[in-house]
Amino acid sequence: MKGDESKRHVKIIVPLEQDEDGYPPVGSERLWALHIGDGRYQIDNIPFFARDLAWGDVVSAVPEEGAEEGVLRYEQVLQSSGHSTFRILVHDETQVSEVCSLLEQLGCDTERSHLPRLVAIDIPPSVPLAVVRQALSPGVSQERWEYEEACLGQPEAE
Repeated sequence: MKGDESKRHVKIIVPLEQDEDGYPPVGSERLWALHIGDGRYQIDNIPFFARDLAWGDVVSAVPEEGAEEGVLRYEQVLQSSGHSTFRILVHDETQVSEVCSLLEQLGCDTERSHLPRLVAIDIPPSVPLAVVRQALSPGVSQERWEYEEACLGQPEAE
């Protein structure tokens, strides 16, 4: 969680659709969010598997039937934060710190998954997507890692 710890956090369950290879490895993802009023919640961590969601997005959610108090079911994005979410799979676990440092130097935040080689990347609107792609490109071409663009919250530069 990147946000203010004094506000009330809830968990929002985001259903996921698995492909024929069983990816993502789970059927849903639980994201931290801050209640901001009227059934609206602000995402407060970087999604590892959910697509089209980014840190800071305002979403609607409703109580999840049969779940414990404070657990909600995602409905839709109400307002984009302008942040983008990339995910990177590092082939050699010993290089995870290196790629996190590279991204953090660009102004991005990173979160490591429970899967040791998977890293979620938050790209704020102030960091051009082209800069991140250019920084990741050598590692991709050297087959050190691969990445996916899970949510593009900022417009592409022309």
